Amino acid sequence: MRLLSAAVCTTIAAALLASCSGGSSPSGSVVPGNGMSSQGKHHAIAMYNIPRSVAQLVHDGRLHGKKAPSSAVKGSWASGFFGVDVLGFPKNNSGNGPATCDLGDSGSVNGFGVDTAGDVIIPQAFSGVEVYAPGCGALLGTISDIYGQAADAAAINAATGTIIVGHIGTVATCTLSSLTCTELSAPGLSGFTSVAMDKAGNCYAQGDDTSDVIKLWYWAGCTGTGTNPSGFSEPGTFPGGLDVDNAGNLVAISQENTSDAVSGNATVYSGCGTGTCTVVTGPTQLTPTGSGVDIDYCRLGRQNERLICGDASFSQVDVFTYLPSRTPSYLYSFNNGMTSDAVEAAAYSPSSQSK
Repeated sequence: MRLLSAAVCTTIAAALLASCSGGSSPSGSVVPGNGMSSQGKHHAIAMYNIPRSVAQLVHDGRLHGKKAPSSAVKGSWASGFFGVDVLGFPKNNSGNGPATCDLGDSGSVNGFGVDTAGDVIIPQAFSGVEVYAPGCGALLGTISDIYGQAADAAAINAATGTIIVGHIGTVATCTLSSLTCTELSAPGLSGFTSVAMDKAGNCYAQGDDTSDVIKLWYWAGCTGTGTNPSGFSEPGTFPGGLDVDNAGNLVAISQENTSDAVSGNATVYSGCGTGTCTVVTGPTQLTPTGSGVDIDYCRLGRQNERLICGDASFSQVDVFTYLPSRTPSYLYSFNNGMTSDAVEAAAYSPSSQSK
């Protein structure tokens, strides 16, 4: 079953919590501020990339799965949820505490990115691409984006370098220096697109092709015409998030399988930048409860030991172990303040591939 991206706009896109603290290990150093910002904004109605099979979302305020033990929580959190502000959580959230940072209303956001310095990249669906400084910092700028509904973003250094932005059916590169974007050529790309960038400055995008098959597009140097590496095969019918780990492996999330069962799956690939992807591990179903849930956008932490995901089924954030050669396993969840219909995205700050 196709998502709402193929239908008339019927709902507001999931808003996001933006991370404002340290990395996914005790060595993380960027800590959120205690004050809330007042940069709230009103945004247009946007399409919403949650499968129809997740129409009955469980947003009952209870934590599904388990709360993080204090010994396990060593990172910082970022996530998005429906129609409320972009929020950041403290580095140690073992008590499932409230947010300590507010970047403003982002009611038209699906996925988002955090770079290796901790800058937060928020692709507003129809209002440009916002970049915020680390630590619940100031708005560095809003980039004009004319390529339709923005759905995800990634960068190694958003403040001075290239930002890749995924849209519905298009991909573009943007810079703060120009405050503009340039469309990349992606033959056959269709539907919601998630994006990633490796530390060499190459770009990746995951999306449906015109036959509703999940495909991967790759651009060397984030320029030119995208190619489709072989060996990339996802079990779902709709793509979720995308990220690159410190070893250059690609982590791809698919949201649901071919029979519309809700099941967030993670697959780790090596070699995609060479033109041929090889499966390292997966596909692995990501769930806190033993049954399928709608895992959407996931990101790796700085040390690549944790994978953090938006869980739209239960309106919470789920955290999993990560090593490229090891099957991810569920650790814990948090949901304080997540009273919206769906939590769609999550990320660590700083991101994977930090120097």
